[in-house]
Amino acid sequence: MVRINYLRQAINFTVFVLIQIAFLNKSVLFNQAFAFFYVGFLLFIPFGVSRSFSMIIAFFVGLIIDIFSSTPGIHASACVLTVFIKDYWFLASVGDPEDEINLGFDNVSLWGLLKYALPLIWVHHIMLFIIENGGFISFGSVFIKSTLSALYSLVLIISISYLVAPKTQRK
Repeated sequence: MVRINYLRQAINFTVFVLIQIAFLNKSVLFNQAFAFFYVGFLLFIPFGVSRSFSMIIAFFVGLIIDIFSSTPGIHASACVLTVFIKDYWFLASVGDPEDEINLGFDNVSLWGLLKYALPLIWVHHIMLFIIENGGFISFGSVFIKSTLSALYSLVLIISISYLVAPKTQRK
């Protein structure tokens, strides 16, 4: 059974969602790369938390972003998909952990975080842009937009998370 530090998760939720809503909701680079920083919160949900509980959390995180972005469920569906495959991808990329793992800078190296986070962020973004585009019409532009947005979001997640993390947890 995984022990969850609810206070830490509440702080993470508040930081990730407030930064997204207040600063990054309209952040776009070259009209191609969109910043979806809030995905970092979903990625840092502790490994081993019930998948159904994680999916409920993801739905509400996406719903909050949808409300502030005026998008009808696009973020919620992409968040639920991301959390659904998160634990499977963690096991495939990192391996079976012997202890409970809380993902973050205190437990995972930068390389481990990159190989775990980038594919999940990309899956989130490609799902988001496919729904937004109405299907696989002009898939090339969807692919480019999702790839650039995933890289932009990853840089933001790593840099802002590193700045916000307590100094004792930084490596």
